[in-house]
Amino acid sequence: MNIITTQPTGLHILIAEDSATQAQRLQHILEQHGYRVTATATGRLALEAAQRSKPALIISDVIMPEMNGYELCGRVKADARLADVPVVLVTTLSDPQDVIRGLECRADNFILKPYDADQLLRRIQFVLVNSQMRRSEQPGMGLEIVFGGQKHFITADRLQILNLLLSTYEAAMQRNAELSSTRDTLRQTNVELERLTRELEDRVLIRTRELELSNEALRQAQQALIQQERLRALGQMASGIAHDINNAISPIALYTESMLERETTLSPEARNRLVTIQRAIDDVAQTVTRMREFYRPREPELERSDVELNRLVQQVIELTRARWSDQPQRRGIMIELKPKLAPDLLDVRGADNEVRDALTNLIFNAVDAMPDGGVIEVRTSMPAVPAHGGAPTRQVWLEVSDTGIGMDEETRRRCLEPFFTTKGERGTGLGLAMVYGMAQRHGCALEIDSKPGTGTTVRLVFPVSAAASSSTARVSTPLPTARSLRILVVDDDPVLNESLRNTLEADGHQVTTAGGGQAGIDAFRSARQTSEPFDIVITDLGMPYVDGRQVVDSVRTTTPDTPIIMLTGWGQQPADNERTPRVDRLLSKPPRLQELRTALAELTAGRGKTQLHQH
Repeated sequence: MNIITTQPTGLHILIAEDSATQAQRLQHILEQHGYRVTATATGRLALEAAQRSKPALIISDVIMPEMNGYELCGRVKADARLADVPVVLVTTLSDPQDVIRGLECRADNFILKPYDADQLLRRIQFVLVNSQMRRSEQPGMGLEIVFGGQKHFITADRLQILNLLLSTYEAAMQRNAELSSTRDTLRQTNVELERLTRELEDRVLIRTRELELSNEALRQAQQALIQQERLRALGQMASGIAHDINNAISPIALYTESMLERETTLSPEARNRLVTIQRAIDDVAQTVTRMREFYRPREPELERSDVELNRLVQQVIELTRARWSDQPQRRGIMIELKPKLAPDLLDVRGADNEVRDALTNLIFNAVDAMPDGGVIEVRTSMPAVPAHGGAPTRQVWLEVSDTGIGMDEETRRRCLEPFFTTKGERGTGLGLAMVYGMAQRHGCALEIDSKPGTGTTVRLVFPVSAAASSSTARVSTPLPTARSLRILVVDDDPVLNESLRNTLEADGHQVTTAGGGQAGIDAFRSARQTSEPFDIVITDLGMPYVDGRQVVDSVRTTTPDTPIIMLTGWGQQPADNERTPRVDRLLSKPPRLQELRTALAELTAGRGKTQLHQH
């Protein structure tokens, strides 16, 4: 800081400033350079202080309470003893009237706000020097001027006027320099702001793109979540439907199978009708199984068996007839389904329910691909595929072809993605994804041939093991049959209880039925107390108040070695949040009589003689 070094020799300066902060700053600057300072908060207090002790200089703010700076200056100049004390007004000088009012009150100089220490000290030194010169001059008579439409009488002497105008000019030059500097700064700021604006726009574009991608990913995740919620709701509904349907058809299945086996006097027509009923029951049971398997998670380890594809194809054709024949015909559309099945086809190893589901989905997709009708072919074949360096390997092909609209390359590439669909709200995007999942679990290839306008062929290529057999070469095996047993049957459905009792009693067993879980527990305990315990317990899983798990726990607590068969209308796998029952055999409803006989024989084999029954 370039501070003027002239020694003030202890001159007394009076300050009139209502802002304590501004007054302290001004007093600090002056005292740092050798001046004696008296600070007052109003013009009135400043005038009283000046009258008590005449200062060498008065520095006054313009705007103050009680008495402003102009009035203070005028009162000082009107006082004969104080008239020669120079008065410097601190102002923003934002209005030309400030200069006129300064001349009217005979102010000696202006200090422009805001000020720095160098500027302030130079101005004070200038005013003090000029005040000495002015004391030697005679005051004039005054001058009347008109400014801004008003008359003003100026009594300041020439030196005062000159000093005031010079200070005004200096203030104007200072303000102009500040404005120029500010303009240059603003220009640089604008250039920098434009650069930052461009950078910000680029960042906004990038961020907008990122947000668009994030929103799209979020939308897809939300769609997937909605689909999952739909599946969950469908699963809950299907679970109850499956249970109720299985309970309802169980007595029909048991009586039909029993009559076909035992009633030798049936006429051919009656037997054929019973076979039709049995086939219808099987179709209903398979439909319920498909509903259940749709929403239930697949078993990590498939229960594999030999699958007769030709028989399975015939089953699925009948099962889907309403979809490919009846429904289109009601709309005036003709769809023909042609099976072309290879003779002596080898069986494949797998889960027949999963293969059946996959074929059902493929037929449904073929129907949807032919809105104006067409032809669907379901083919099985067993081509020999050349192997590298060895004998040709055999494969079993299952193909579904349609004459529909076909797929372009993009659709064909994405059609196996979960939730990808071209059907709009009608589709879930899960059909082909489920087929692909089945193929992976069975170790078979999934091939899709399709072009727009030429239809689609989906091919499942199953590997054939060396031990695979043809369905025509299969021979019947003897099935075990149990000795006469004391059996406790526990189910809340009285019709199912009665049908189980009748069919099992016809096999020579002694059957006791209980209409609920607690009744079953009581009957089991009572039999133990009378020394006539049951050889085996058959219990339903889902029952009100006391369910099958509680029955199992009670039996296991009483006699851990008593065999237990559990019947369930919810399938053979418990839900994720359910514990696995501690039973010896879990059978799905409707129970098959032969499955039930086999379970009874196998579970009681160590408790008595078992005979072989040929079927």
